[in-house]
Amino acid sequence: MDRSAEDAPPQPAAAEGGAEQRTEVAQMDAEALEARRNRGRGQYGCSHYRRRVKFITPCCDEEWWCRHCHNKAKDTEEQDWQRKHELDRKAITELVCALCNTRQPVGMCCTACGVSFGAYSCLTCRFFDDDLSKQPYHCDQCGICRIGGRSSYFHCDTCGSCYAMALKGNHQCVERAMHQNCPICFEFLFESVDPTTVLRCGHTIHTQCVRELEASHAAVCPSCPICKKSLGDYSAHWQDIDSRVAVLPVPPEYRGWRADILCNDCSHSSSIAFHLLGLKCGACGSYNTRRMGLHTSDGSPMLNAGRLGRPDGAPGPGVAAAAAAGVAVGGALVPDLLQALFGPPPPGHAGDEEEEEEEEEEEEEGDEEEWEEADEWLTDDGAGGEEEEAEEEEERAGQQQGIGLNMAPAAAAAGSEASAGAAAAAAAAAAAAGHGQEGEGSVSAAMATPDRTAT
Repeated sequence: MDRSAEDAPPQPAAAEGGAEQRTEVAQMDAEALEARRNRGRGQYGCSHYRRRVKFITPCCDEEWWCRHCHNKAKDTEEQDWQRKHELDRKAITELVCALCNTRQPVGMCCTACGVSFGAYSCLTCRFFDDDLSKQPYHCDQCGICRIGGRSSYFHCDTCGSCYAMALKGNHQCVERAMHQNCPICFEFLFESVDPTTVLRCGHTIHTQCVRELEASHAAVCPSCPICKKSLGDYSAHWQDIDSRVAVLPVPPEYRGWRADILCNDCSHSSSIAFHLLGLKCGACGSYNTRRMGLHTSDGSPMLNAGRLGRPDGAPGPGVAAAAAAGVAVGGALVPDLLQALFGPPPPGHAGDEEEEEEEEEEEEEGDEEEWEEADEWLTDDGAGGEEEEAEEEEERAGQQQGIGLNMAPAAAAAGSEASAGAAAAAAAAAAAAGHGQEGEGSVSAAMATPDRTAT
C-alpha cells in the first residue's frame, strides 16, 4: 500500500506532459497547414483579381482567370455577333489549380496540393481573391459578393442594392435602381466593378460618367439622362442667367409672346413670358425647364412650339446664338448685331435669296451652253470619220516632230488642205492633246469641269 501510494504522484505529471506535447504538435500541424495553404499567395491571377485558380467556362470549355477576362475576349472584342456571349459564373462547376494544374470540382482548396484558391473564397459566387485590402463580403440580399467592408454599407430593399452608410435614410429610393444599365455607357450597373453614384433623383450612374456629364455644356445644366432633373444645386448658375436676361431685351418680333413650360426639377407647370436665353420656372427659379407650348402676342398658339422661329416663318438662330451675340463685355448691348440676327430683312434685300437662286440658275445654263459648244464636234452627223482621221494624223505628226504643246499650228496647217469641217475638228483634237501633256499634277480647264474630258 505504501509503495503504491509512493508511485501514484508521478502519473498526473506524465499526463500533463503528454497533453502539452499533443498541443505543440497540433500547433505545429496548424502552422504547417497554414503555410501549405498560403503558398503562392498574391503571385497568380490577372489584372482584375489575384487568385490561385482558373475557371473552366461551361460555355466554351476554356481556362480563364475571371469572368471579366472571358467577357472581354468573347463578347466585347468578338467580331462575330453569333459567337458573342458572357460567362455565368454561378454555372461554373470545374476549376484548375494554378500551382499544380489539377482539374477538379469547385472548392476552396486544391484536392491535390492543398493550397487555398484565395485568401477570401465564396463558393456561392465562385469568387476567390488574395487581396484582402478590398474588404470583400457576401451580401445575401444582393446575392453577390461586394467590396468595401460590410460595416460600411447597408442593403436598401427598395433600390435592391448595397449603398454607403452615408445614404441611409438620405436618398431618393427608386425601385430596383441598380438593376439597369448605365444611361451613358450602357454597362449593367448591378455587377459593375466601377464606382457608381446615386443621383439626387435616385437614379444610378457610373461616377466617371457623371464627371463627363458635368463637363458637357450641351444643356442649360448637367441633368439626369433619365428624368432630366439637375444633378446638383445650381442656384448660382440661375442667378447668372437672371443677370444676362436683365441686360438682353426681347427682340421686337418676340415681345408679348408667352411660353407654357414644365420644370424638370420641381415638375411645376406654368405660363411665363418668353425669352431667348431661357425659360425660368416661377415656382423654384430653375431654368432647367422644357417648353410645352408657345403663344404669340395675340394669343395664337405656335404650331411648332419646340423650334424657335420668327413670325415670318424664317428659322431663328436659337438661344445659344442669342446669348453669344446679344451681350458684349460689361453687359453693353449690340443693337446692330441683334437687328441683323433677329430683326426683319432691311428694305431692298427682301429678295436676296431669290436673286441668288436666279444667278445660280443662269450660271448653270451658261455652263451647259459652253459644254454643248465644246462638244459639238462629237455630235456632228457625218463628220465622225473625218474627225477620227484628223486626230490620228495630228498624233502621228506630233510623235515624229516631237513638238508637244505646239501641235496646234501643225493642226491648222493640215486643216488648210482639208475641208472646213475637218479643220475645225483637227483644232479641237489638238487642244485636247495639249491638255493631256500638262501632267497629272496640274489642273487644266478640262479637268476642273467634271465629265468634260471623259471622251
